[in-house]
Amino acid sequence: MHSELKALLIASVTVMGLGVVPALAKGGPMGMGGPMGGPGMMLKFEDFDADKDGKVTEAEVEAFKAAQFAKIDANSDGKVTAEELVAFHEAQEAARKTEMAGKMIERMDTDADGALTAEELAAGPQPKSLFERLDADGDGAVSKAEADAAMDHHGKRGERGGWMRGMMGGDN
Repeated sequence: MHSELKALLIASVTVMGLGVVPALAKGGPMGMGGPMGGPGMMLKFEDFDADKDGKVTEAEVEAFKAAQFAKIDANSDGKVTAEELVAFHEAQEAARKTEMAGKMIERMDTDADGALTAEELAAGPQPKSLFERLDADGDGAVSKAEADAAMDHHGKRGERGGWMRGMMGGDN
């Protein structure tokens, strides 16, 4: 089960108790947040359906809530402290980041050695540079009209250094 789903369930069911009905009605996934689950946490019907019979009973919901609480209650004293919540969230975030990094390596590792070289990283997808975004007609130069259009779009024309400051990395 994904760590994000665990945190979401705790937020929606254990703390508020109200998130189960909409999630079950919609058949998941459903994003929710709360004291124990941050924004973007996902809840799926299948996470409640312990016996995988296509139905979720109140007993399955209660069992899942208890299991999730036990995972957060690291010292098993029946209480969740701020430290336990922080540790739980940090572990969940670390797992998510590890999974994302693994997927990135999988996509970009051209020699399949399980690691990325500087060359493999540099060859990966790159966002357009500010210059490329300003050069609307793609002629390799930024005209005054293109610069003005970009500044009008961003509401920054004439403010604290103008478009050149933005090009040089300054904040407007």
